[in-house]
Amino acid sequence: MIIKRGVKIQLIAFAMITVLGVGYTLVHYLGVGAGLLNSKYTAYVELADSGGAFTNSEVTYRGVRVGRVGPIKLTKDGVRIELQLDRGRHISRNTVAVVANRSAVGEQYIDLQPRTDKGPYLDNGPAYTIKDTRVPVQTAELLKNVDKLVTSVDPKDLGTIVDELNKAFAGSAADLQTILDSSDKLLKEANAHYDSTSQLLDNSKTVLATQRDKGTAIKTFARNLAVLTGEIRKDDPSIRSAISATGPAVIQVSKLIDDLGPTLPVLLSNLTATGQVVAQRIDGLRSLLILYPATLAGAFTVTPGDGTEHFGLVLNFDSPPPCTKGYEKARIRYPQVTSNPPANLNLGCTLPKSSDLNIRGSRNAPQPKAGPKLPAGALDAAGTPPGGAYGTSGTSGTSGTSGRTQAGGQSTSTDSKVLPYQSGSANSVYTTSYDPVTGAYTGPDGKRYVVGATGGQQRLLGDASWKWLLLGPLAK
Repeated sequence: MIIKRGVKIQLIAFAMITVLGVGYTLVHYLGVGAGLLNSKYTAYVELADSGGAFTNSEVTYRGVRVGRVGPIKLTKDGVRIELQLDRGRHISRNTVAVVANRSAVGEQYIDLQPRTDKGPYLDNGPAYTIKDTRVPVQTAELLKNVDKLVTSVDPKDLGTIVDELNKAFAGSAADLQTILDSSDKLLKEANAHYDSTSQLLDNSKTVLATQRDKGTAIKTFARNLAVLTGEIRKDDPSIRSAISATGPAVIQVSKLIDDLGPTLPVLLSNLTATGQVVAQRIDGLRSLLILYPATLAGAFTVTPGDGTEHFGLVLNFDSPPPCTKGYEKARIRYPQVTSNPPANLNLGCTLPKSSDLNIRGSRNAPQPKAGPKLPAGALDAAGTPPGGAYGTSGTSGTSGTSGRTQAGGQSTSTDSKVLPYQSGSANSVYTTSYDPVTGAYTGPDGKRYVVGATGGQQRLLGDASWKWLLLGPLAK
């Protein structure tokens, strides 16, 4: 029989595929020649019993296949199982070897469950033996425990439970169906937003870790808050009284602000220039405040208050010596020169301030600093307020002009300021006497008034409203 050339090629290709498939199976699954190829490394597991593990069963790392079980040998304490693991799988030695079942009737395998991903690893150094192990419960022991559980239940009690469940769920089939349908929708929505939920859970670790780290501070804050709320509860009547009195006080403050409206902005704007001067010469003011108390205290030693004055004379020539550095070009003025020549302002001591000599001259005084830069419009309201100190409107429209109503009722407008103490002004200060016993006095309108008994002073100051006679002029 003659075999055609095409058939020969097909038979040769089939034979090669068969050889390659068998070789791959022997090497990859049965481990034949693994030692020659150096594709495997060895580790060991010591168990009290095999737990159903057998040679050539799988070895997994967190559920991923990483090798197979090699020979199993008996020892004095149990069995020693050899693990043939794939190269390139870095498995920490701090791991637990668990003999697990794929199902109730499935084959056993060994699952490696490491506690950390850090070294040392099983593939470093000589073969390592894992002694931390877990084995599944024996089938006989499992059936025995189930039998104990079943026989421990009294049939009468079980019948009672069934009857009560029947009463509980009788007639609620529609509601149960709704719950199941809603649960199904909830699970679908949760599955659809799984990524967001997973991210939320991951981020919650940071929040929970922060709460754990700050636990002591949170407890302290809660404890202090409890103490604060307790004190507020004790002082509740006083707090309510203060809140009730706040309304009238706010009204009075609002009226005060309205009264100060014409003059307060002008005052603040004018104080801006004063603030600039103070800020530039703060060093000189500081020196003055340091020297002034000592000078004032020394002045009182001259007049101690006993009716006499105490003077002393101390000759301390050249102690310390005067400074002459910087006065080389000075022209000596003799006593017989009676003319008034101009002073040479370019002279002065040029020694440093730390010198032991007597350093004099204005150039050694604290120099003014650069003035602060004012914002735009800071001095717009500076000067005299329109209408004068009382805010009355004038007719000329200038800050120096104020309109007043004379005592006769005629309105006048002048280019000169009308002072409040002038007798022709209705808003001027009025001086009169009053009875200290009754507090009565006669006003400029001819009416009789009683100090402290009329007006807003009585409502604001009460029995001490007479003090407004002293405080009133200061508030104008």
